[in-house]
Amino acid sequence: MIPDKIVLLMEETGCDRGEAELALEMCGYVVEEAVKAIPKLHKSVVVFKGKLIESEQNLYGLLLAVLNTKSRAVLRCRAVISFNPAVCAVSLDKDWFEFEKHLCACRLWEGSLPNESLELEVAAANHLRSGAAAGQFDAQPGGTETVQADLVELLRRSLRTRALELKLKKDVLDMGQFQSLRPAAARPDRVRPSVVRGPWLDELLILTVNLEQDPDGMPAAELRAGDLAAAYIADDRDIAKYLAKFLGGYSEKGPAPIPALVEAIEAAPAGGATAAPPALMVRVRFSAGVCGDAEVPAAQRLRVVRTAPDVPEKSPWWQRFFGGGNKG
Repeated sequence: MIPDKIVLLMEETGCDRGEAELALEMCGYVVEEAVKAIPKLHKSVVVFKGKLIESEQNLYGLLLAVLNTKSRAVLRCRAVISFNPAVCAVSLDKDWFEFEKHLCACRLWEGSLPNESLELEVAAANHLRSGAAAGQFDAQPGGTETVQADLVELLRRSLRTRALELKLKKDVLDMGQFQSLRPAAARPDRVRPSVVRGPWLDELLILTVNLEQDPDGMPAAELRAGDLAAAYIADDRDIAKYLAKFLGGYSEKGPAPIPALVEAIEAAPAGGATAAPPALMVRVRFSAGVCGDAEVPAAQRLRVVRTAPDVPEKSPWWQRFFGGGNKG
């Protein structure tokens, strides 16, 4: 009977045999109680909360990273950069969820830099996923110095500055503590799971967008993640209209294109029995929490910039986009 309970607990929770045996013994071999106990057996979640200040450009920011030391996965990575010093008013002693809520709210404050925040977040997430930060998966309470030094160098490269300071605090939680703080997420109404990738599926606002056409531009079929496209927000919802103005999608002459990073491309679902030109679903990202979906014919030529090796690193993204970058 006991071996059956061990196997059942392993199947239900994904734990190994030793963890299942320990949890069952602790809970008097009651499987229901053991299922609840499994997440609390080991402190396997490491949280890094950081404040950063760049003194040359008067930039202020926050960084949050949540790591699973057992699976060596990055569960969360959030960043915001702003000219508003109030973003740093939050205490590093806050739990990770309250800290994340403040960070996400700061993205909509006046003075925030959505694209720079996204670039920083992506760079930090890739750095952590690659295991480049020594000691990042150490579940001991101390040991932030090495991780902090690695992240400082990464942030300085991303912001192209040397005048940057980072204050980092580390918390170590068990999975039960982490899960008790996680919000009950509701799926957005227009998410296409086949296009969305990554752990942020339930936290994205997905807008309907159109991509700007250009007779001399790049065919949509040649798009790839990381390209910079010109997107018009075509969503009728109030939040979309607000964000279009906030992100610069309106001018005195009417709707204006917004530079947005291409995040994912795949074939659009076939529409009916009649033959139609092949189409693509393209997802672009405006900021860390706001994306856009566009359906375009594969042969349609679009206004796109692809970062080339000869583009100087210090050239800002907006200059590469509007300053006559290579098309197609």
